[in-house]
Amino acid sequence: MLKNRPLIRRITICAVMTALAILLCRVLGFPPTGAYRIEISFLPIAVIAMLYGPVWSGICYAAADLIGAAILTGINPFITLCKLLFGVLMGLVFYKKRRGPLGIILFFLLAGVLVDICCMTPIFVYQFGYTWKAALIYRAIGFAVNTPVRILLMILIEPRLAKFFPTLTEKKESD
Repeated sequence: MLKNRPLIRRITICAVMTALAILLCRVLGFPPTGAYRIEISFLPIAVIAMLYGPVWSGICYAAADLIGAAILTGINPFITLCKLLFGVLMGLVFYKKRRGPLGIILFFLLAGVLVDICCMTPIFVYQFGYTWKAALIYRAIGFAVNTPVRILLMILIEPRLAKFFPTLTEKKESD
C-alpha cells in the first residue's frame, strides 16, 4: 500500500487540477460558448506539465475538455485533440525546467499560433460551418486576448511554483 502513495498523490493532484481547469474554462470563461473563449484553464494544466510532464498534462487537458464539453457544450473530439496537443507541448517545454520570461513568451506565441489558430480554425470551418475569414477572426481574437494573459500569469507563477516543486518531490521520495 505504501508503494502506491506516490501514484495516488499524482492521480489526486491531476484530478484536482483537471477539475480546476474545467471550472476556469467552462464556468469562469467568457463567453461560455462560441468560436472563442477568454479563459485561464491552462494554468492548472501548466502545474501538471511542470510536475509530471507531457503525458500527464496532455491527458489531463484532454480530460478537462471532454468532461466540460460533455456537461455544457457537447463533445468535439477534434477540439479535445487540440487540448491534448497543447497539454503535451506544455509538458515537453516546462517539465522540471524553468524557462524564464523569454522562453515563456516564445512558447505561448508558437503554441498559440500552432494550436489556437492553425489547428482550431479548420475545425470551425469544417465542423461548424464558419467561413475561413470568420473562423480566423474568431480564433485570432481568442489568441490575442488569451496569449498575453497566459504569458503574464506563467511569468508570475513559474518562479513560485518552481520553488515549491522540490519540496513536493522530496515528500514523494520519502514516502
